[in-house]
Amino acid sequence: MMKGTYKPNDSTNHASSGARASEAMPDGAVARIVSELENVVTLMRQTSMQRGYASSHIYIPATPSRMDMAILIALAETYGQAIVEDPRFYPAISFVAERGGVALVQQVLFGDSMNSVPSGAACNVVLSSLLKEARPAFEFLCGTWPEAFMAQTNTALRRLGFSALTRPMNPRQARSIHPADDGANAAR
Repeated sequence: MMKGTYKPNDSTNHASSGARASEAMPDGAVARIVSELENVVTLMRQTSMQRGYASSHIYIPATPSRMDMAILIALAETYGQAIVEDPRFYPAISFVAERGGVALVQQVLFGDSMNSVPSGAACNVVLSSLLKEARPAFEFLCGTWPEAFMAQTNTALRRLGFSALTRPMNPRQARSIHPADDGANAAR
């Protein structure tokens, strides 16, 4: 299970997963759900490859990447068994299979303002409202791996002369950095 500052919202999955809203799902239950999601995404991608469909210009491997798996874990923790069994989540799983988990997070959190196709705007609304309970988990992932989720943002920032977003430094790393000149000699 992911560790961090967000708390999974189990209020959306208590009916289908057996969990109570006040307690988090056991790791074993999350692992089973993620395994099911991994199998579904892999089958969808393999089927798409066999039929020769390419829904985007980027290469998507047949099996989910580590980032895809982190997103599937966030979805499993947030929605429980409902993410697998409830047909209303099919568009989200299909989106992960077709475009990848990072694209799903970007779509839900930031929308796709570059998409001029009317169906693209509808997709933004559907995914954003469908996965609103997953936003804290998605924001946590963006903060943990900004290099993966904010690649386009970093490119735009560099073009404007700003530095790229980086992963926050933990206190242990900060203590291990000893600058050669801490500014104490600057006044001399």
